[in-house]
Amino acid sequence: MSLFKNLLETYEKCKGAAGEIVYNEKGEADAKKTFLPIFHTTLKTQICITLDGYGNFINAVRDSKEITIIIPCTESSAGRSGSAIAAYPLCDQLDYLSDINKAKTSAYLKGLKAWTETANDLVRIKLKSICTYIDNRSMISDLEAKQIFKDTEYDTKNDLKLLNNEKIRKIGVRFIIETKDDRSPNVWEDKDLRQSWIDFIKPQSGNKNELFDYLSGVNICEVAGQHPKNINSATGNAKLLSCNTEYGFRFVGRFAKQDDAVLIDYEQSQKMHQTLRWLINKYGYGIDSQTIIVWAVDGNTTPPTEPHKNSANIFWSMDSSEEDDDKIKEAADTIYVDYTKKLKNIFQGYGDVSKIKEHSRRICIAVFDAATTGRMNLTFYQELAQNDYLENIIKWHEDTSYYLTAWKYESNGKENEKPISRHYIGAPSYDDILFAVYGKARGGNDKSYNTLKRNVRKQLLECMFGNFTLPKSMVDMAAVRASQPMSFTDNNGKFNSNDWNRGVSITCALVRKFYKKEEIKLALDETKKDRSYLYGRLLAVADKLEQTALYKADKNDTRATNAIRLMAAFSVKPYHTWLILHKQLHPYIVQLKGAGYYLSVIDDIQDLFNDQEYENNDPLSPLYLLGFSAQRRILNKNSSVKIDTTQENTEDN
Repeated sequence: MSLFKNLLETYEKCKGAAGEIVYNEKGEADAKKTFLPIFHTTLKTQICITLDGYGNFINAVRDSKEITIIIPCTESSAGRSGSAIAAYPLCDQLDYLSDINKAKTSAYLKGLKAWTETANDLVRIKLKSICTYIDNRSMISDLEAKQIFKDTEYDTKNDLKLLNNEKIRKIGVRFIIETKDDRSPNVWEDKDLRQSWIDFIKPQSGNKNELFDYLSGVNICEVAGQHPKNINSATGNAKLLSCNTEYGFRFVGRFAKQDDAVLIDYEQSQKMHQTLRWLINKYGYGIDSQTIIVWAVDGNTTPPTEPHKNSANIFWSMDSSEEDDDKIKEAADTIYVDYTKKLKNIFQGYGDVSKIKEHSRRICIAVFDAATTGRMNLTFYQELAQNDYLENIIKWHEDTSYYLTAWKYESNGKENEKPISRHYIGAPSYDDILFAVYGKARGGNDKSYNTLKRNVRKQLLECMFGNFTLPKSMVDMAAVRASQPMSFTDNNGKFNSNDWNRGVSITCALVRKFYKKEEIKLALDETKKDRSYLYGRLLAVADKLEQTALYKADKNDTRATNAIRLMAAFSVKPYHTWLILHKQLHPYIVQLKGAGYYLSVIDDIQDLFNDQEYENNDPLSPLYLLGFSAQRRILNKNSSVKIDTTQENTEDN
């Protein structure tokens, strides 16, 4: 089923929630996350004017910050831009309400009066009150009398303060109508008023030519001449569907008019766009102009889980319990929890089934991006049955699992929550992978980094749900970065071992995913004879040998070993670099009185090389990092010199 059909079905299943105000943690109304009724939009307002039932001015106040409200709109006003005159029928900007622009104020009054004539008695009182007040053309003087405008909105000329209309015309205004019997004085929250507008604007009969809607297949009552903008607040005026004007060269050689290209019913367009706007604000996972949304086509649109998180955060969001038998002791002080196994149990119904719906649902995954300020594109779309959706996620977390670390915020008995590191076996998040491949942003609004971030997120979604293989270029880039430890630096330009260890672990997860056909084990495989894997093991032994010697000589000596410093050269010319590195180990071997254990491990590894592969000086594949990491883990397990495996969590909320 297409995106638009699923949006329409979602609307029909959730339309009972349309117009229900959503409140944020501070108890404030959040219009952005409210499911808007059809033929309505949002408006940023800062001035609130109170009138009585006869249109008499009572009071006016100005908010310290803009408040977004839900208001009725026409087809033209929902997509208005530039100098075009298209008034909202209820609340609007001063440009339309205060007679700053007489043509706009006249257009506003014309629309409001037409609506007033069809409204019921209670709604008519409010509409007529506003209409009477606007028709008096006294708004500016009333607001000035209440000292609503700021000093910066005045110009001084000949010692006189004159209001600058250009500075105030975009200020939004909302109304409160005080009547004796009305329980909803705030007109922007009045449900009767909203329904009155829907009844007034909604087409009542079918088209005489029996045209049908190209997206929904229903008969058209009224063809949509324009479509809503501001679907995604991050992309402003960008539209998903757009109707070009008939001027210029838009249709030359193809169509005589815009309706020859595509026909969409006005009401169906409203339903689709209001649903999409709501889903983006509710579930959107975005960066820059890109937004990823995942939702269930159901009365409860919340998906079972979000695909972009790492295994630990997905599990924590579903079940906070941790059983001891799921913990794996890998080093003297490091306990790993196998969240891959836990997630699989939950998704298959063996865990906390109360948090997973049993019945069958369809899950939609969509990625939107804005190519320009006026055009929003659908760059990826996939629809799956809930079982298939979960199976794809399980497979991803199994194939991409490795030893990782995340941060969990736990209460310390005070107002602030304390972040505590949690080691786990599972898949990294999308942003973890971004860090491994491209590193960190350069600070501020790094546009080039945001572009990379958008591309990576889209590629990973395609790999998870579109049956695409993990791009080799992504794995190779992560391996190249991990092979250059000295490029991982802190703010002082010094080697940051924590960031490097984190990068290596995430890269190993990607390598396991890319080479999944070889069934690479998490633990060290002492029988594996792959040349790259074996050379990685040798590098780990050299690193550990020198690290042990340095620690015994001076416990505060935390400098990088020769193995770490030569890692980039080792990955390109392993045999030549290994000979150099082996010579540099001699003083440390003497210091450790022969280093018999480490040398015996080196001999065992060298015996596993196939004929002539040891002398092969060709570059290593990313598999060497898995051998390196696995061997380090074994060497560190029973050693008093422990490798720092602390990692930072970059999971976006």
